[in-house]
Amino acid sequence: MSTNTLGPLVRLWGIHTAQLPPDSATSDELAPLLMAILQEAVPFIDSAAPKESPNGAADPTLWKHKGSHSHPDSAAKTEVLERVVPAAELEKVASRSGGREGKDGKEEKVRPETWCCRRSVHEDRAEKGTASWDEFVRCFREEHAESEKAFTPACIDAYQALKWDCTGVEAEEGGVSWGGFKLLVEEMRHRIGKPVLKDRTFPVLQMTASDKAGKEFIVVSIPVPDFASSEKSKLAREKGAQVAYYVSVERIRKMDGVGDGDAGKIEWLMATASDAAGVLPSWVQNLALPGVIWKDVPLFLGWIAKERRRQGKTTEDGGGKQEVPQASTGVEVSNVPTVSDGTNG
Repeated sequence: MSTNTLGPLVRLWGIHTAQLPPDSATSDELAPLLMAILQEAVPFIDSAAPKESPNGAADPTLWKHKGSHSHPDSAAKTEVLERVVPAAELEKVASRSGGREGKDGKEEKVRPETWCCRRSVHEDRAEKGTASWDEFVRCFREEHAESEKAFTPACIDAYQALKWDCTGVEAEEGGVSWGGFKLLVEEMRHRIGKPVLKDRTFPVLQMTASDKAGKEFIVVSIPVPDFASSEKSKLAREKGAQVAYYVSVERIRKMDGVGDGDAGKIEWLMATASDAAGVLPSWVQNLALPGVIWKDVPLFLGWIAKERRRQGKTTEDGGGKQEVPQASTGVEVSNVPTVSDGTNG
C-alpha cells in the first residue's frame, strides 16, 4: 500500500468531539464521513491479508510476521503481524489534512504508529474450537457489544453515548458493495493492572458496514480523545478517569478459497494501534501487544462453546439445527460498546 492511501481518520490521533456529526445528522449528511472512513480502512486491513494473495499472505514490505499461537479453545492457529507507520508518513497525512492541533491550540507532534494484527481462519461450524458464520454475524456485526463484554474479562464497564441513523447509505470500495452502516460513539473501561495501574477508559467513534452479498463485514473504531468534554460522555467524565486511546479495523469474511483449499472457511482479521496513556511508556506497550492481541480468538471461541452448552444449542453431536447463542451479560445492548482493542494485558 502506498503512502497516499493513508488518511487522517483511521489514525491513533483520532478525531475531536467538535468534529463529530450533529446528533440530528441525516443519512445523506453522514454518507461522506462513512465513505471516507471506509476508503481508509478497507485498503489498510487488506494489506495485512490481501484477498487476492495466496493464503492471505501480507505485503512483506509493510507487515512483519511476529509468530503464531495455538490454544485448546481454538482449532485454528492465530497468526500475529506488526506494522510501524513512520512519523514521516504521518506528517504528510497531517499536512494534507491541515495539521494536528493539540488541546492547547498548538501544533501537536506527530508520532509513529505501531499496529499489531491477528489473523485466524475457521471452519464454518457451530462446534467446539470454531464457530459458524451465523455466530460470527450475530456476535460481531449484530450484537458485537454484548458479545465483547461477555468474553473479554478485562472489560469492566461500557456505555453507548451517541448513535446515528445511517439507513439507506450505500458505498463501493475495494470491489465490494457496502451497506448496513452503523455509526456510534462508545466508551469502555478496561482493567489493566490494579492496584499499580489505573483502569483505562476508551472513547471511540465506531463504524460498522456489511457487503450486500452477506459474505463480509468490517468494524472500524477511531479514538475521540477529548470526549470527556462532551455532556454525552459518562465514563470519560467520571472523577479520576484515565482516558486512553485505540484505533482498530476488524474484517470478518467468508473466503472464496481459490487455489488454497480455504473455500467456505471464515477469516477473522483485526489490526489495532493503542496508547494506554498514563505512566506506561509506549515502547513497553508496543512490545507487549503481539503477545496479547491473539488471545481474543480463544477467548471468544471458548465463550461461544460454553454458551451453546448452556443453552442446549450445539451441533457437536452431529444433529439438530444450528442456532446462535445469545450473550449472557445481563447488560442492555444500548449501553454496551464493542471491539477488541488489544489492550487487555
